[in-house]
Amino acid sequence: MFLHSPTSMSKTLKNHIQGFAYLLSNPLQLKRLITRETRYGRRNLDKRNWVEWQLYDTCVANAPHTTAVAHAQPLNTERIETISDMVSRIGSRLEILDVGCGYGTIGEPLRNMGNHVTSMELPGAANLAYARGIPLIVAGDAEHLTFTSNTFDIVLASEIVEHLWNPRNFFDDAYRILKADGYLIISTPEGKAGLSYDSHKHYFTVESLQQMLASSFTICEVKRLKPAGAPMPTIILLLRKLKMQQ
Repeated sequence: MFLHSPTSMSKTLKNHIQGFAYLLSNPLQLKRLITRETRYGRRNLDKRNWVEWQLYDTCVANAPHTTAVAHAQPLNTERIETISDMVSRIGSRLEILDVGCGYGTIGEPLRNMGNHVTSMELPGAANLAYARGIPLIVAGDAEHLTFTSNTFDIVLASEIVEHLWNPRNFFDDAYRILKADGYLIISTPEGKAGLSYDSHKHYFTVESLQQMLASSFTICEVKRLKPAGAPMPTIILLLRKLKMQQ
């Protein structure tokens, strides 16, 4: 039988009290918690319920900021700079698919660099993104990329793979739609602390991604961004498509 020490019990009680105090002083977060557990309490049972929860979390619970505000956030600023630098070193006038584009926080700078960016979001979220001015937006499922094979120079997934029901499906489709010398760019929280967010279903490390993708991609570059208002660092990986062995 495992007994908690008085110190650990005191710490747990303190955390609970702080959590309750936070919710009581933040009615919008309290409403979000109640909605999550009443309307989306079955979100972990199947993909349909999980996607409905993701849409609520994206479109309702997290009220969208303007693109300018999003760009000014420290983590986004570093992410934009890192990904833009990776893309510029790959080439120019590239065909890029921005999966889970949000409100164009990263896709817009890449478009301004002269690249052709196709943005993609879940149905519902895509309508909001279009209304915010994203010029080319496709509604779809990141686990079923309905694009012709060998279409894109780059597939970008910024803060997406941790949200997916089955990330393996996304990686397989990303491989298929990339050109022979194409690249995959992934940005995701690093490590198990990523599960601190209730909209995250999976967590990743450089090692787990390397193992998962060893047969289809090779890692060209890894960047770590320090935590900025988050409990863990962000990792950004540049991966190149491997040629399948005959």
